[in-house]
Amino acid sequence: MAYKHIGLKTYTWHHFSGLEEKDFQIMEHAFKFHPLDYDDVRDATQLPKLDVYKHYLFLVIALPVFHQEILQITKVNLSIFVGPDYIVTASEGQIDAVNRYFVRLARSTRMKRELTKYGPGFLLYKLLDYVFRDAKVILQEVVREVNDVEEAVYDDHTRVATKRLGMVRRNVLYLRHVIDPQRIIMQQLQHVKRTFLPTTLANYFDDIGDTLDGIWVVTDNLKNIVDGLFDVNEAFLSHRTNEIIRLLTIISVVLMPATLLTGYYGMNVDHLPFGNNPLLVTAVILLSIILFLLVIIRIDKRN
Repeated sequence: MAYKHIGLKTYTWHHFSGLEEKDFQIMEHAFKFHPLDYDDVRDATQLPKLDVYKHYLFLVIALPVFHQEILQITKVNLSIFVGPDYIVTASEGQIDAVNRYFVRLARSTRMKRELTKYGPGFLLYKLLDYVFRDAKVILQEVVREVNDVEEAVYDDHTRVATKRLGMVRRNVLYLRHVIDPQRIIMQQLQHVKRTFLPTTLANYFDDIGDTLDGIWVVTDNLKNIVDGLFDVNEAFLSHRTNEIIRLLTIISVVLMPATLLTGYYGMNVDHLPFGNNPLLVTAVILLSIILFLLVIIRIDKRN
């Protein structure tokens, strides 16, 4: 349980990070939100949404999280309630960007004056703008990883490169999956008309929408690049497999005469031609080696 709040004269920011049942009891006692909203807050798999009520609005946004140790993107939901004299944020886990912004606001007198002047709707904009900046940082990590994987595919095309390519493809698709619904929510916020969310904020939410659209365009381009790398990697792996099969075929053909002779003279039959000549085995081995070297030299010249 980590409940904190900041008073801003005309309204208060209540922040619940790492929700427990005690936190829900505090919220239910202090705020008369719809019971279905509490169910949505409890549901970690809840899809992003925006519900507009008479006295408040409720939204759930999904934020991408990049785990550096495993190079994998996941998501975490942030639930937000906005009313005339409050804004409530709640999440099951710790959201680093939200916690950082809360600490900055708690320490900065200038930020408090600015946010007090414009009301809770403006704090909603500033918070969303701040947390989606982290999404841009995550996007930069994905772009860097795509560039590294591209070099690995063209230079190495090994099993490790294929595995990295699969992981970066998963990250690109997952980032698209997380960002796309947020664009719709930003569009909906532009048309909400409430006293605590004045129409003058429409341009601000449109600015966040532009940021998300930019992330979407980049991820769409990355998807095309990664799909192309998959085709290139498959071609490299197919060529490599063909070369291995070709080499094994050549070795089998070169050793076929020796295999035939050893099988023939290995039969328990009397009076075979040259059956008593010990030099025959040596001659066959030398001939096989010479043929093998000639084939290898020819292959090397052709390459």
